[in-house]
Amino acid sequence: MGGKRTSKEELTQLEALTREGLTCREIAQKLGRSPASIRNLRYKKGLVQKAQDETKVLFQQRDELRNVVKTLQNQKAWFAMTVDGLRKEKEELEAVIKSDKGLLQGALAQATSILNLKS
Repeated sequence: MGGKRTSKEELTQLEALTREGLTCREIAQKLGRSPASIRNLRYKKGLVQKAQDETKVLFQQRDELRNVVKTLQNQKAWFAMTVDGLRKEKEELEAVIKSDKGLLQGALAQATSILNLKS
């Protein structure tokens, strides 16, 4: 009632495929074995726990990336509001400059005409 022996090459492939995140069924198809034999081999070699640990790490990294994205989105919104505020302030300053320029040109014209009258 013995099954097919596992070669060192198959064990190496099993470890590599497990690290890639393949399921027992997918590994079994690639190695020409039954899913049950792959599941048993993974258990015997301690690969199940390793895969679970790697999965936990991947989920933690995903959660960290989601937090980074959320932070960046908040910063983007803040920068957009800041830029809008600066645009409005720029428009207001340009209007003041235009008004002051007009007043100065009027004052200069008046001063020039006064000087022309005195000469």
